[in-house]
Amino acid sequence: MMSTLGVVTLSTQHEETFTLQLAKAASPFGLEIVRFTPLDLKPTSNLIQGQKFKVGQGFVSEEFPIPDFIYDRCLYQHDSRSKKAKPIMNWLKKYPKTTFLNTGFPNQMILFEQLQHHPSLNPYLPVCSLLKEPSDLIEMVKENGYCKMHPLSQQHSAPAYLIYMNDQSTLTVQLNQKHFITFSSQSDAERWCQKYLGRYLLQYFNTPFQNDFLLTEIRIFLMKDAQHQWHCMGNYIKSATKNSFLRNTQNSNHMLVFDHYLNTLQPHIRQLLLDDMSTIHSSLPAYLETRFSPFIEFAVDLLHTSEGKLFISNIMSKPGRSAFLKVFPEKENKFIRCILEHGQSMISQQKEVHHAPKTLYHRSSFNK
Repeated sequence: MMSTLGVVTLSTQHEETFTLQLAKAASPFGLEIVRFTPLDLKPTSNLIQGQKFKVGQGFVSEEFPIPDFIYDRCLYQHDSRSKKAKPIMNWLKKYPKTTFLNTGFPNQMILFEQLQHHPSLNPYLPVCSLLKEPSDLIEMVKENGYCKMHPLSQQHSAPAYLIYMNDQSTLTVQLNQKHFITFSSQSDAERWCQKYLGRYLLQYFNTPFQNDFLLTEIRIFLMKDAQHQWHCMGNYIKSATKNSFLRNTQNSNHMLVFDHYLNTLQPHIRQLLLDDMSTIHSSLPAYLETRFSPFIEFAVDLLHTSEGKLFISNIMSKPGRSAFLKVFPEKENKFIRCILEHGQSMISQQKEVHHAPKTLYHRSSFNK
């Protein structure tokens, strides 16, 4: 008997091509693939009006029960659809008949606070603080010369910003590599900052060259196999730009294979970088698993400075794949196989769960 793996996103168009390839390869692993959004769940029946893959037809509209396994690829925004979807997803994570392949990490502040307790990882962490008041941002920038403003929730598709002082009175916000906002008065900067309070954290990367810094973003993509061993799927980088924080790799056309970047470094900096990355790779996955819920993939953004210092700047449990597959198109089949093998291994581990019938209608917390 086939088990069902449901891919849930906020939009059925999100990762549509990848999900189709996943569905075509699923049958030998004892899995059939359905896809749906949280809002497709019918509250009174526990049925989903989603799409099921059928050979020769692709995905077709169909009603089906809540899947045996769920692969969560929801990336939330600050909109009404996301606000409606979140409590439904929280309910699904407690549904006794369903196992999630991944349940995500907590917010980035909690994540970095936990990492501080690991002696091997602590040296790679930036100074972090929650953005509670506009003065928090102004004071950090004035004291350190620059800082990164990073979304608190790693499940939100929200941008990060680099903030720095041009002089003692001008504050610049870098929206991306080409677009900037400049504030000549502190009151204007504080008004801009208001909408981000409580939703962003501030990061400062302590380097000796604060006035002329180069930051190169390195992304590491890791996945777990059926034997629960973590493997690096590959690394890629974006080229450094003066006074630029390199953030939006998903939408960039300037990704480079990691080896290309290594060849540009002086030998001693190259070896130091490889040693640091080896430490992070060997320590981070196991530590995250001891502290947080199960997951099968994650990506780490590292910032490498021009003098060779390395920082962990971001950790994502639902990383995008499009930029990675531009650099490594041959890795798509490996991604698909890892997901399906993991799903197959969970079938054999799944235990019978006896529970009283329940519907969404009877759970008052669902609509809170």
